[in-house]
Amino acid sequence: MLIGTVTAVGEDAIRKKDPMIILFGEKATKDIRTVAIIQSFEKEAGNIKLEPGHTISFDEEVYTIKTVGSLVNENLNTIGHATLSFSEVIEDDQIESSIYLSPHELPEVVVGTKISYDD
Repeated sequence: MLIGTVTAVGEDAIRKKDPMIILFGEKATKDIRTVAIIQSFEKEAGNIKLEPGHTISFDEEVYTIKTVGSLVNENLNTIGHATLSFSEVIEDDQIESSIYLSPHELPEVVVGTKISYDD
């Protein structure tokens, strides 16, 4: 399991009409920080391997992974980046850096929220 703590929420990071969240690690650029949620890990990510059926939790809110894009695990392990999509998986239009989650509702995310990646 990998646990991240939200250290910043960009001014344009959460929009109810766009059911997605962009996550980045502490090394995100200033421009990325305006549209992303920044997370800091308690330990090196290094070897997380997320797959369908695993879960991601935001404090006590648990989401089930439906699909994992081909770039997700590498990006999460190296730069703390993933795009979380809270919508139906569209087979022919998937984002390769996205994790598609269910239920399809945005979680409450504030500075201090714990994000748990249960592989």
